[in-house]
Amino acid sequence: MTKVHTGSVFGIRELADAQRAQTREELEWLEKDLIRCRKRLAYWTLRKTQAETIPGIPEELRQSAFYFHERALKLVTSSEKLRAYLIADLQDQPEHLPAYHYEH
Repeated sequence: MTKVHTGSVFGIRELADAQRAQTREELEWLEKDLIRCRKRLAYWTLRKTQAETIPGIPEELRQSAFYFHERALKLVTSSEKLRAYLIADLQDQPEHLPAYHYEH
């Protein structure tokens, strides 16, 4: 007979109350920072679009728009991955799991 386990794909460790509070604080800070990063990405997306469409922009400015857009995109992507991990870390704690997760 097979055992059914539908849990997180991350290696989730059980956290103590102090660690949970710290993880919640990190998540709160990260979400505020993610808003700032998304605004920066929107700005550099606008600049990249302008660099692609407006003729006569110096090549140095055009290349810097592409460079900073790529950096902003990487920062948002990595922040969203970290946010997903922190959320999974908090949600997959034992008191949040259904009974069938436990093997007796």
